[in-house]
Amino acid sequence: MAQTSAHFDVIIVGGGPAGSTAGYLLSRAGLKVVIIDKSRFPRQKLCGGLITHKTVSLLERVFGDTVGSLKEQNIIQFESSHYEIRSRKTLINRKDMAIPFRFINRETYDHYFLKKAHDAGVALVEGDRVRAVDVLKKSIVTESGWIFSGDIIIGADGANSKVRRSFPLDLFGRDDWKENLASAFEIIIERSRIQKHVDHPVLYFGFVDYGYAWMFPAGDRYKIGMCALKNRNRGKIISAFHDFLASLDISVKTGDVSAYVLPYGNYLPEPVYRNIMLVGDAAGFADPLLGEGIFYAQRSAELAASSLIKAMNGDDVQGSMKEHYLQSLKEYIYPELMYAEKIRNTIFRYLRRFRWYPLKGLMGLYDHRPIETVHGLRSYKWMKTMTGE
Repeated sequence: MAQTSAHFDVIIVGGGPAGSTAGYLLSRAGLKVVIIDKSRFPRQKLCGGLITHKTVSLLERVFGDTVGSLKEQNIIQFESSHYEIRSRKTLINRKDMAIPFRFINRETYDHYFLKKAHDAGVALVEGDRVRAVDVLKKSIVTESGWIFSGDIIIGADGANSKVRRSFPLDLFGRDDWKENLASAFEIIIERSRIQKHVDHPVLYFGFVDYGYAWMFPAGDRYKIGMCALKNRNRGKIISAFHDFLASLDISVKTGDVSAYVLPYGNYLPEPVYRNIMLVGDAAGFADPLLGEGIFYAQRSAELAASSLIKAMNGDDVQGSMKEHYLQSLKEYIYPELMYAEKIRNTIFRYLRRFRWYPLKGLMGLYDHRPIETVHGLRSYKWMKTMTGE
């Protein structure tokens, strides 16, 4: 196979929201950037598709997009100021949220922001899988035979990151990573297949250990899924998902169910090695309580890009890049993930013993504060009293 080579200031592996956000910011700062992705866009992406207020704020800050512009592009397909939390019965049913939950089509969402990165000057390599990452040579080889060398490499290639797996074994705990990895299962079905019409997001607890299920409106269909810690369920999540579907009078074949893995508390303490930075799911940046990943993907990419841009002004780019990135993660991301994980462990350890009924009292006591926390209007830190701290 003939090999062709090219050099860039920055190579980004992964063209999802994290990769496109980093690429957009770095290219606008004058760097020569390429994004490599194994898929061709638009491509299907399994995801509940819920975005919070903090995500919308980031999109406006970074890309200049508003709720209005995203609706015009048919990216935001639905919004609701009403939500439900259920176990076997309804626990909470609120219809008065000041800020609605918004739902996007990931196929459209990802393609839209990747195109924005391309329009900002980022080179795109689509439909070409990364075969090898050479840390010492600062290069990437793709299956088509291309060899890309880059001063900086950013791994934005998801929970099964090829870039992360190129790190030396002793840089982070592989066992710890597996310990907090979640399995997720999802179906997308027509509204007509469900007898009860639901026009708002519903979360369900009590069907699986250390996890939850959901039903989200998606245009003329529903996205119905479940995620849970793998190590707490030992292969039982798929059967729990079918039990959950049966409770909704939905019967599907196993082959109709899509599966994926996602981080659920296994964020890396130092997602940097030499000239490589990890962002998004590749670094384990997802909410350990609710599994929200889109915001943390784009926020960590924003911080990584800012750190690199600052580092370019000094002599020790790699050292300065690492220092800036880790400092910004400690300031903006790690505290939220840490407290969310503690709250998750408290909730799943104690409330399930009482069939989740205390959750109704807690949500009533705290009023809108838990939802404001999900939206990013307040930090998870205020909830630390729930963990006994």
